[in-house]
Amino acid sequence: MVQLKDIGLVAALTACVGASTTNATNRPWLDQSRTTEDRLKLFMQQLNETQKYAMVQGDTVLEDNGTGVSACIGHISGNSTLGVPAICMGDGPAGVGNSLDNVTTFPAPESLPVVAAASWNTSLQYFYGQALAQEHKSKARNVVLAPTINILRTPLWARAAETLSEDPFLTARMAVASTLGIQSQDMLACPKHFAAYNQDTDRFGLDPVWTAWDSIVSKRVLHELYLPAFKAAVQEGKAASIMCSYNRLNGHYACENDWLLNTVLKGDWGFEGYVVADWYFSVRSTVAAVNGGLDISMPGGSLEDSYGFPAYYGELLVDAVNNGSVNASRIDDIVARLWRPMFELGVVDTEVTGSSVAYARTQAHLDLAQAMVEDGSVLLKNEEAVLPLSPNKYKSIAIFGVDATNASQVSENHGGFVIDSTMVVQSPLDSITARAAQDNITVSYSEGYPGTGQFPTIPSHMFGDGLNVTYWTTTDFSGPVNQTLIMPNITAALFPTDLWVAYPQVFSSRYEGYFTPNTSGLYHFSLTGQGDATLWVDGVEVGSMVKANFGNTVQATANLTANVTVPIRMDYSMGYSLSTGAYGITLGVDVGDTSRYPEAIALAAKSDISIIFVSDRWSEGNDNNIGLKLPGDQDALISAVASASRRTIVVAQTNSAILMPWINDVDAIMEAWYGGQQIGLGLARLLFGDINPSGKLPFTMPKALNETPVASPERYPGVNLEAHYDEGLYVGYKWYDEFNVEPLFPFGHGLSYSNFTLSALNVRFGNDSSTNSSQILSTVQLSNNGELAGKEVVQLYVSYPEAADEPPKLLRGFSKVFLEAGESQEVAISVGMSDLMIWPEAIEDWTLVSGTYTFLVGFSATDIILSQDIYIGASGNYTSV
Repeated sequence: MVQLKDIGLVAALTACVGASTTNATNRPWLDQSRTTEDRLKLFMQQLNETQKYAMVQGDTVLEDNGTGVSACIGHISGNSTLGVPAICMGDGPAGVGNSLDNVTTFPAPESLPVVAAASWNTSLQYFYGQALAQEHKSKARNVVLAPTINILRTPLWARAAETLSEDPFLTARMAVASTLGIQSQDMLACPKHFAAYNQDTDRFGLDPVWTAWDSIVSKRVLHELYLPAFKAAVQEGKAASIMCSYNRLNGHYACENDWLLNTVLKGDWGFEGYVVADWYFSVRSTVAAVNGGLDISMPGGSLEDSYGFPAYYGELLVDAVNNGSVNASRIDDIVARLWRPMFELGVVDTEVTGSSVAYARTQAHLDLAQAMVEDGSVLLKNEEAVLPLSPNKYKSIAIFGVDATNASQVSENHGGFVIDSTMVVQSPLDSITARAAQDNITVSYSEGYPGTGQFPTIPSHMFGDGLNVTYWTTTDFSGPVNQTLIMPNITAALFPTDLWVAYPQVFSSRYEGYFTPNTSGLYHFSLTGQGDATLWVDGVEVGSMVKANFGNTVQATANLTANVTVPIRMDYSMGYSLSTGAYGITLGVDVGDTSRYPEAIALAAKSDISIIFVSDRWSEGNDNNIGLKLPGDQDALISAVASASRRTIVVAQTNSAILMPWINDVDAIMEAWYGGQQIGLGLARLLFGDINPSGKLPFTMPKALNETPVASPERYPGVNLEAHYDEGLYVGYKWYDEFNVEPLFPFGHGLSYSNFTLSALNVRFGNDSSTNSSQILSTVQLSNNGELAGKEVVQLYVSYPEAADEPPKLLRGFSKVFLEAGESQEVAISVGMSDLMIWPEAIEDWTLVSGTYTFLVGFSATDIILSQDIYIGASGNYTSV
């Protein structure tokens, strides 16, 4: 009988080994001339029971325990005797994550994500996948935990900057490209998070119970909306692994959901790789998880104990097999699923030469990061051709906002994104200044607002005699008081040492005192920490942090009068906080000028054009709880500058959609997302017209928060930990179409400096020679009637017969085309019959509905130029109408 100590010994002896270069004569499974299945069979025959258990035990490899620097955020032991390397996994979607330095900070929407999705350029996404894999490989990793391919159901989702789109077709095309790009480099991709994971609120639940939210979704909606990208990544992208998600799905945790993992993924789709659990909180059992289709628990081991969970694998798994609760053949299945892609993709045959301290950043990757900014930034508005900037129109430019500087918001702050202490940001201010000098245009700068980051901790003298602090050992300020203290200010560093303990210990605290401002004006406060926090100033609630799993900063403002003391109160609960030993909240204040408006207004008034850079600050673990408005007083700054400026441009660096109460006051708007470290160089070329904007929105921007498909609390974030997806298929533009709601900017929208037109649409029967299957081929003439060369995205939508009961139209194809000024080109877009099928609940299978289909082409979901009807019979034959 296998003992846990045997597993630990094998794991210790085989951790982080590389592939052996010994001749394969005595180890035939290393013979590359053999088939994958032959090599796998020979390899499996060499493994004893102890070795197999060692290979299903996940853990993590830290460079320096306690620093958060992870060489392998996920690790599975290899075997040096057998010549197979350890499996080393790394975040993430926008570059090499887990605090490793000397890597490229790529743009971060949507999993480079929105920037690549907003480019509508599958080739760019493929190249990004390659670059991502190359940098991970140089860090001695062989699994990239990417791409994130969840549907953007709500613009409030913290990870909007990490996923791809609100549309399943666009998401699927980008998912396949990214997966193929990663795996072209002898690396494994791991698309995530499977499935119906579309919010971070309540993804773990509340300490100490930790019950995650339940996505209540019909099977039809799952198959047609939330699963297609994963299916495409598996069947077309040949994804080596899939990460299951934290949430429950229709009553069962995703990582022990037999229908999801066994019936759909491994059964219907034929997935032969492995399923790995998202870290720490997605595994809630041993027997149900392993029998339900989970292959690897991460990170496993004793680390899980710090959150109050047992290590569900290890000894518990051995016991489950020994007592018959789990069939021993399931262990063989897990090991085979782990190593099949390692042989298939050549990872076993690739010598591990990198290291976690290697220099991974290359000029080619920096150039790619810049190209992504140029291809994925979206020109939302351009009244009277205020852009591009040119010396014929402007002699002086005024720039405003901290985000124009090296402090620019270029990536998410937490989760799988790049946190690189060596990163050098090519700032918009420096890049625009350098480019303007070529045309003898002067550039001036005024901060305008203090930014969206953390401000210095409020000095103790502003709190007078200090703050009265009360502590409870509950998360809701209930029960007996644990202790009371007087503290000089509000900072996590001053928490009582007996409360700095591991899970499942919990506490809440209340700070009460008085605050005396030095000067009169608008004060900017920052709340930095994790958990829940609410700030009241002079009896008015001015800001809050809600259910933040990781550290984040939120903003608050209050108009105060010099030397007039006001009451101040902060309530804090650590119930949703994750990082053991890092609980707490720190209250900061901008101690500079309380109002920067006079200087900004004066500069705007004397300049020919003003460019205002604004941002938000959302990332994994903390959904947007302020309702899509820009943090702080950025909206007011835009209005103030616009009122004085001759021409005004807003450049937004945001996680997702934002509200724009000032939209009619400005002349141009560019959405640049969290654009990575090369953001300045790319934006300068776009603003000056050195390159023509061609990005398109991968989601819909609403006019108001209540004008979204999931505006009710029952749908998002859910009531009693149940999120009802009863909007059905009507997510994103489909909802706006169905209910005739006008968005602020539609899905697929994005302007150019050129004028593109469409003509001569022809929809006809065709045949895909590569698959010998029927398809419908649409051709259309695209013309560039402008004076600048540029790219345009031709978008193909399909309206279904009424009997199909589908939304008014669905994206079913797109093509991004470059044309010189005055050039025309025929664009062909094919739609396979499978792309037209639906999944009715009544038959629980894919079917083609006979009737008249309308094929529509245009430049956005609301800018449809041409259409043609075609009749498709039940057998798949078709005729023009």
